[in-house]
Formats: sequence, C-alpha cells, structure tokens
Amino acid sequence: MDLQWFPGKADQLITWAQEISLYRIHEFDAQDPELSSFTPISPKKSTSLLCRLGELQYPKVVDAYPGNDADGMIAVGLGNGKIVLTSFGATIISKEFVPKHQRQVNSLCWNKFTPSLLAAGFEKARSDYAVAVWDVIASSKFVNGFHSDALRPVIELGNSETAHSVAWFQVNTLLVGMNSKHIKLFDLRDSQAKLERTASTKAVNGISIDGNHRVASFAENQIYVWDIRNFEKPFVVLNHSKQISKIGWCPTRSGLLASLEKDSAFVQLHDVHHAALSSEDGQEPAVLERRLSPSYSPSTIPFSYHSGVSLSSFAWHPTEENCITTVNMNGILWNSIVFERITLNWSPLSKLGWSNGKKIIRYIDNNDDAYSTLDDISVKMRQRALSGYGLQPTLKENGKLVAESPMLKHLWEWLDFSRILTEKEKYRVLSISSSNIKFPGVRTVLRIDSLTSGVSSIPIKSEMIQNNLFDLHGSKTYRSEERTFIQHICGWSMDSTDLLPTTSSTRKAAIALFHLKLRQAIRILSESGDSIVAMAIAGWTDDRDSLWREMATSNCSHMTDPYIRAIFSFLTETDSNFDSILNEPGLSVTDRIGFACSFLPDAKLIGFIQDLTHDLTMKGSLYGIILTGMTLHTLPLLQRYIDMTGDVQTISLLAIRTMAQEIPGNLLLKFWIDRYRELLNSWKLWEARAEFDITKNTNNPSLIPQPEVTVSCNFCGKNISQTGLSGLSRNSQLFSRFAQTNPKIKLSCCPNCRKPLPRCSICLLSMGTVLGNSPETLKEFQKPGGSPTTLSWYTWCQTCRHGGHTIHLQQWFQNQLECPVTGCSCRCALLDKVVDFPD
Repeated sequence: MDLQWFPGKADQLITWAQEISLYRIHEFDAQDPELSSFTPISPKKSTSLLCRLGELQYPKVVDAYPGNDADGMIAVGLGNGKIVLTSFGATIISKEFVPKHQRQVNSLCWNKFTPSLLAAGFEKARSDYAVAVWDVIASSKFVNGFHSDALRPVIELGNSETAHSVAWFQVNTLLVGMNSKHIKLFDLRDSQAKLERTASTKAVNGISIDGNHRVASFAENQIYVWDIRNFEKPFVVLNHSKQISKIGWCPTRSGLLASLEKDSAFVQLHDVHHAALSSEDGQEPAVLERRLSPSYSPSTIPFSYHSGVSLSSFAWHPTEENCITTVNMNGILWNSIVFERITLNWSPLSKLGWSNGKKIIRYIDNNDDAYSTLDDISVKMRQRALSGYGLQPTLKENGKLVAESPMLKHLWEWLDFSRILTEKEKYRVLSISSSNIKFPGVRTVLRIDSLTSGVSSIPIKSEMIQNNLFDLHGSKTYRSEERTFIQHICGWSMDSTDLLPTTSSTRKAAIALFHLKLRQAIRILSESGDSIVAMAIAGWTDDRDSLWREMATSNCSHMTDPYIRAIFSFLTETDSNFDSILNEPGLSVTDRIGFACSFLPDAKLIGFIQDLTHDLTMKGSLYGIILTGMTLHTLPLLQRYIDMTGDVQTISLLAIRTMAQEIPGNLLLKFWIDRYRELLNSWKLWEARAEFDITKNTNNPSLIPQPEVTVSCNFCGKNISQTGLSGLSRNSQLFSRFAQTNPKIKLSCCPNCRKPLPRCSICLLSMGTVLGNSPETLKEFQKPGGSPTTLSWYTWCQTCRHGGHTIHLQQWFQNQLECPVTGCSCRCALLDKVVDFPD
C-alpha cells in the first residue's frame, strides 16, 4: 500500500493498493459521538473514509493534481500502460492516455509550476519512447479534425529506453532516471527537448527534489544526494542495511530526507543540511541520522507489537511542519511529528536561549522562576563578585557576604580567627613556628603531613591526666601544647567560644561537660529552658548497674538534638572508646576534633584525624580545611569541592588570600585562578577582575607580570626602563648610583654602556631630561582631560626615525611640514594625521 496527501487540501489523504481510497482528517474528539467512531491516526486526529474507486484495478502509480481548477482529480498509471485521469465521485473515466505499445507505467509526476503538464515514465519498448509529457488542457481541442480523449504527448523522450522515475525540477526542466545507468536533465522550453546534464549512476529510482538545487535518488540499499549545480558526482552517499523502497524530502524543512527500507518498522531520517558539497577539503559530509517509529495508540496496535509491524510507505504533510504519515502492511495509518534538534546556547550572563526549527528563539534568564530550578552556581558567583566577595579588608568580613551558606561563612570566620590565634601563639607550638604557616590545620599542628610524606619529624607526646578534682571523677584526658592549640582554633576553650559563630545552649552545655564540668553544664541547660534535660543529667551516677544508666542508654538514640545525644553518650560510655560521639554526624567538625584532642591517646587521635580528613575530602566539604589548613595538602579537598559544586570563585579567592606564596610553583592553583579571571572577563566585570589581580599581586609581588614592551638602548640593546635598572648588580661600583636613583629622576644615558640616549631634534636635550617649558606653555598644548606628563614623552616618526619631545614637535609642526632635522626631507606631519574622536 502507498499513500499521498492532496497538494492543495491539508485534510485529505489518498491511499492505494488494489483500490484507491480517499480519507478526510478530523480533529479527534472523544466526546463527539460522530467523531469518536472515526479511526485515530494520532492522539489529536482521526480519519474517515470519503470515497473509494474500485473500477481501476491494481493501480501501479498515483499522483494527485496540484492545481485548483480540477477538484479531486488524480492521475492513475495502470499495469497495461494506460494513464487515467479521474476524480473521486465521478461515474465515468474523464480522460485516458494510451502509449503506442502496452507496457507498465513506472512513474507519474504532475508539474507543480504548470499543473496542466503530466510526465510519465514507462518500461522499455522497441521503437517507442520511455518518457511522455501530456498537456491535459489540450483534451478540449480538436485533434486532426476529430475530438478525442486519447491524446498524443506534447513531448516524448528516450526512444527504446527505460524510464525508472521522473520528477519536475523547474517549470520547463525534467529529471529522468533511465536505463539503470543515468539521471538526465532535459530542458523542455523548445519543441525539441534539449539534454542539459547527465549523471552516470545506478541510483535512478525515486528521484525527489528539495528546493532549487538538491536532488536525491536511490538504488538497492544506497541513497545518493546530488547538487544540481555540480551534477558530476553525489556529495552524500547514504548506505543502508536493507533495500530501499521509498525516499522523500520534507516540504516544510530544507535538507531533511526520509527513507524507508523494505520490511522495516521505522523510517530513517537524514539531515543533510550541513553536509559538505564536496570532499576536496578532506572532511566527511556531516549527516545527522535518526529513526522514527510510529507510536500507535493502544486501541490501534498493542504496544508490544509496535516494533514487529513493518511499514509499507510514508508521505510528508505538504503544509504541517515536520508531519509525516506512515502506513503499515495492515493498512493502518499514523501521523508522527519529527521534532527538530534544539539549538541550545547558554550565555555567560546566565541567559539560556534555544530555537526549535522555524520557531522563534526564546530564552530565560536568572530572573525567571523556571531558571531558579537550575540552581546555577554562576549566578551566585556573579552576584558575589559584584558585592566584593573575597576581597574585603579582613577575612571575617567575607563571611558576611555568603551568610546563606553556613559552610562558607564559617570558613572565612575560622580563617580570620585562625590567623589571629596563630600570630599570637605560634611560638608556643614547635610545629607551627618551624613551618612558618599562617593558616595551619590540625594535621600541621600534629605533624601528620610530615610523618606521611617521609620528612623527619618528632611525633607528639601527650600527657595523660587523671581528673579526680572535677565533677566526673576518674575520667582520663590528654594534654599537650599541640592539643591545646588545636582546641583553641576549634573554639573549644571556654573563654574563646565568643570568637566563633553564635553557639546554641546545648552545644555550650556539651562543651562544658566535655571539660568535665557537670554542674556548669546543668546550669547552662537550666537557664536556657532545657530544665527537663538538666534534671535528667543531674541524676547521673557512675554506677554501671544503675537504673539511670539503663534508661539513658535505651532512650539516647530517640533524642533529636545531636548535642543532647552526645551528652548522654558521654555519661553512659563504659570502654572509653567514644565512637558514638566521634561519629555523630550532627556534631560540628570542630567539636568532634576538640573532643578527640581531650579523650583520645596519641595513636588513636592521629588515626581519627586521618579518617576524618579522608571522609571530608570525599564529600568535598570545606570544613576539612580545619584539618588540612591552607597548605598544599588541601589541594585534593579543594579540587573535590570544585568538582561537586563548580564554585571556582571561592577556591581562587582562598588561594590569593591564604596561599599566594604557593601560586608561582603550583600549576593547579594557577589553573583555578586563570579560569576565574576568564569568568570575570566573560561577565564584563573588569573592575572586579582588576581588584582581584591587585589583591593577588599585593599578597605576592612576584606574581606581577613583567612588561612585554620595554625601552632598549640603541647601541647595546639593553633595557633602560625602570624594570631594567632593577636587574643591575648592586655590587657594581660603576653603576650603583643608577640602581639607587630616585625613580622620579630619569636617566639621560644608558646605565649599561654609558652612551647618550636619543636627543630631541628641537631642544637637543636627551630623552628623559626634565623639560624647561613654562606651565602656561604646557597648558596651551595640553588636551582636555589629558595629563601634562604626556607632553614630555619622546615621540618619533615611523619613517625617518627622527623625533623629540611631544610638546616641541607639536610646536614645530604648527607651521612646518618637513622634519626638523637638517638634511631630512621627510614630510612627517603629512604621514600621520591625528583624528579627534567625539566624546
């Protein structure tokens, strides 16, 4: 079975096999009793049979008339060679075209430019033509004095040849696939047809035209796509696994070709719009291929049989965009929509734009509600950059700009607190004073990184203390300078909690208890309104068989506050292992570290710190910086954080504020910083980028880039700019006075070879000499908004290389055209014209 849409009627469809049927397409409405009885061809449309032609048995080819003057007329090619013009509902055959010799009709094609012309291709017959073109309007005229419906063709082509397919290319040009060897382009403007072009190919079947220059044809399992402007060879050859039965271009979308293989359940789509017209440049043609399988409704075909039903043919809808209709071997019709590839573009300013085929380009930005669901980190980074995030005078102030992120806020506050504490107590801790690290972490203080890297280091030695004078008798704790410092940077000393973020009452009570001050913990809970918990804790006894311990142990896991759970876990601990507290996810990292420094021996403490570092690194949590410090050992954690969040901004700011001295020798830090600078440039935040660079270079002056253009001596070629003077040897007696010269005083000779610098051709003073012009003269030649310093700059002609002070040359060329140097005829003033651009 084959099918075709009526060219001028978007709601009528023809199918033919043993007989020809006409269907009308309706909008599907299940509530309408009349429409509900129709056969659905899509979720929104259904079909109804209008008419059926049974008089013409076994039609081979059918083509619908494209004009508007004959409603419902079609041309039907039969197996005996007859071509019949008829219409649905007609009782008799309207017209009949009969060739001289009886043979099968292979192809029919109306001329859509001149609808009265009908071309037909036939099988080979001796002494007869393979192609015939009729003018159907001539049927109303007399032929040889007699009126006859059997008309002779106006044009005949290909004597004793075979025409496999025909297609009108333009108004008077016809493409014919002939003899399984050629595709020929005929010019029919004259009475004698003229052969314009020929392509030698076996792909002579199913010739289809796309636009003004693209042609497709097929043979066996190959599809050839041609450009009529370069008809010598196809620019695309599409290979298939099975034999091709039909091809067709989409009439509403340029460059989209559909093809159907025999016994296939899907239509293949080939987008050749961007394919190369030739392979001379060595590139393969870019063809995007997709498959389209009809999604039948369950009432039409059960879902489990979708892939097993082979398609018989297909047809593109003439006006509905990207709509294709398929028919399977059982005669079931179905409409499908070919969705275009969405072209997506995401601008640096957080505008997400897309287009879909011929539809209008749309976009959303970060102000739309839909965009907020993307949780785009770049929007946050840009807003933070505009607020000066990371560049505040103190580290703590940066935390106020990211108050919505507790982790980042805590990080900046901890860095500021750690810096102050390290400067105050670094000489008390040997591991800090010897390393000269401004932001040490727990691993640095405990010398864990030195031990793991193989560097010779003295392990810590802690003192075990029996606490018999405190509220909790018999509790063992460990003390050392390193442990005390770690607890201080974790905010664990009772007098330093006010330096860290606001602490809850249960956390204060837990810290007091972990300092073995039970009465103080009870008082804190009572004063904060947790009197029930305070009363429960007050009943504590060290008797392991007491009812209090049994009830506290059984109900500890049901408590919602993690610090209250930690309090009862501590009071009911029996083996001094404290795993329930150290592994409590509700406790902050600083509290778990502070607790471990009090109650774990040296070996267990180091093991706990290593396990916690690994866990926080895998999670990409910046709380792990408390463990690693801002050293090179924190780079894996920072990389993991970027991988999980994309926040390269925070990491770059941390690098220039805390690790500026490490940047020159570390490629990873350079990479992060360069990417963030590029990001600021893409946002057009030039001032923020400049402030970022200033902060970076201030913290490490070695990062200041060297000038790419310098002034060199005309004799020795050495640099004579201020940066060049810094390279002179300080021990040189000859040039020491130049190296120590005030930078405001310029040189008049080369500090390397002592040769004089170029002289002004007007005043004959060397370059760099202070001008003696009066302020009134300088003001006269100074441009509005310009600096008077520029008037003393040395300027020269690019042709004769003579020059001098800018103000002197301006005065000279007010009245002169030639160079001021004697004997030089260069007309410098005419070579370079100064143009003042409007504001």
